[in-house]
Amino acid sequence: MNRFEETLQAARRGQDWAVGGLYDAHSPPLLAYLTWAEPAAADDLAAETWLAVAERIGAFRGDERGFRAWLFTIARRRIADHRRRGVRRQTQPAPDEFFADFAGSEEPEETVVEQLTSEDALAMLTRVLPKAQAEVIVLRVVAGFSVHETAGIVSKRPEAVRALQHRALLRLARNRDRLSSIEA
Repeated sequence: MNRFEETLQAARRGQDWAVGGLYDAHSPPLLAYLTWAEPAAADDLAAETWLAVAERIGAFRGDERGFRAWLFTIARRRIADHRRRGVRRQTQPAPDEFFADFAGSEEPEETVVEQLTSEDALAMLTRVLPKAQAEVIVLRVVAGFSVHETAGIVSKRPEAVRALQHRALLRLARNRDRLSSIEA
């Protein structure tokens, strides 16, 4: 039995060290994802997600990567529930003309990875990218999921995830000057 399996079994038995270990290992990327999706409700959504995990952990089957995907799928459902309840964030979209003068980049992945290090950069994703593209970038770059894992979480085919990621990275690269001003 590997370390994750031991921790999972102990968490199912309610052992504090195991529950804390799962939380400590998976909470930072989860909170980053929730903060991107619903900044004003991220902490509440994280609590709802972990409560759902606690209620259903006995039924979970899989390895650590599967657990992460399961956790993010639950979080995504909590976001949808939150939005259905009518609690929506207000955004101020920028007109397309605002982005017209920004130069593109030959290496969009490099530019994006360098810039996605702060909460401000995550907030920028919401202003620069369509929702589906931003979600794929957060799951792939910030949470570290593979294309197939991301596809499972967002209920899309891997090819669609790759296309969304490609379009998002190109769009972010075209807007790299604006992303750079956030970090400064």
